Amino acid sequence: MITIHAGHVGRFRGRRLDGEGRGLALAGILTGWLVLFVCVLANLAALGLAVGIALFVDSV
Repeated sequence: MITIHAGHVGRFRGRRLDGEGRGLALAGILTGWLVLFVCVLANLAALGLAVGIALFVDSV
């Protein structure tokens, strides 16, 4: 989450400084959102696995 916030601050400052570092700030924003998305998917997969195992053990 820090990367997303820092990227947005960098984009804002880059606008004021005539584009200096805006590309790196955009890369930070995209990387931050991608990491957040992957973490959410991993948590959902772990939860689904736990529920699946619980249902399997309960039915045996």
